[in-house]
Amino acid sequence: MSHSRRGFTLIELLVVIAIIAILIALLLPAVQQAREAARRSQCKNNMKQLGLALHNYHDTHGVFPYRQGGTASNITRASGYIQLLPYFEQGPLYNQISSSQTFGGVNFEPFGDDVPDGSAYRPWYSDIPVLVCPSSPTTKHYITLVHYGFSSGDTAWWATQYVSLDNARKLVRGPFGYQTSKRIADLSDGTSNTILMGELTTSRGGRDSLGGVLRGQGNGVVDNPASCLVMANKGTGEFLGTDFVSTSRGSRWAGGMISYTTVNTILPPNSPACTVGSDFRQAGQYPVQSRHVGGAHVVLGDGAVRFVSENIDAGNLSSQDLRVVTGRSPYGVWGALGSISGSETTGEF
Repeated sequence: MSHSRRGFTLIELLVVIAIIAILIALLLPAVQQAREAARRSQCKNNMKQLGLALHNYHDTHGVFPYRQGGTASNITRASGYIQLLPYFEQGPLYNQISSSQTFGGVNFEPFGDDVPDGSAYRPWYSDIPVLVCPSSPTTKHYITLVHYGFSSGDTAWWATQYVSLDNARKLVRGPFGYQTSKRIADLSDGTSNTILMGELTTSRGGRDSLGGVLRGQGNGVVDNPASCLVMANKGTGEFLGTDFVSTSRGSRWAGGMISYTTVNTILPPNSPACTVGSDFRQAGQYPVQSRHVGGAHVVLGDGAVRFVSENIDAGNLSSQDLRVVTGRSPYGVWGALGSISGSETTGEF
């Protein structure tokens, strides 16, 4: 008697493999979307904690912290995050910073040294999870990560002391500036119409236009913001030309210098960043940026977290002398959300 042998033919095996490949191809995007949704949710929750921290700080001190200031040892370098530490569960780190310390045989006064991004002072190197958005790259181009910035509003020129100390204090249009502490009462446009903080992201390196900063673009990037906008290829996500690209954004939570922990509301979300000069601490465009598709999160003055589309109305970005902006913002709904007292009505966004 003969017995037939049962098994798969080559064609049947290839069909099974093809079906499995198709199923994986269909499932993988869904898995990636689910993971990004979880990362985006965590990013939003981090911003809620920071918004709550700002309000708790205001309840205690009667003002919001400065964006850039400090004590006698680092009066022009420290960021507002140092003052906020006790308000987002970093009390032990704040206690360490606010007391005398010795590292590497060097004695430090309370609140560290003049450079909150170097030397032997170890607290500046501390990783703080609530300041990191999991959607952004986690490569440390410098010493730490920070993916949320204090808003200087629709201000480009006077958001840094490197232009003028006095005007940097007076003319910043947003809630945070150099040695400047605003109150809720100063947000006369309304807390629900004013951005306190926005996302920023870390560069992937190279000429990445998200997280990178194109240096040395001249005063035109202030007077004509669109000149920065066209310096990047949105399709490739890279800067054009050969000018030097810095990876300083989102790299030092303790540093209050404009490139590290600042956003402004001129160019719409996920636009490129450009500086006037070669120094990354100089005036320029520092837009809200994220790795989320289509926009980025912001914290409003009432503590609410909103996702803002990168297609939001940004008004007139063409050539004009905008070093001093008064009254209504020329940058549409986006600029109006940044200014604290421009007497604008933003409506839905």
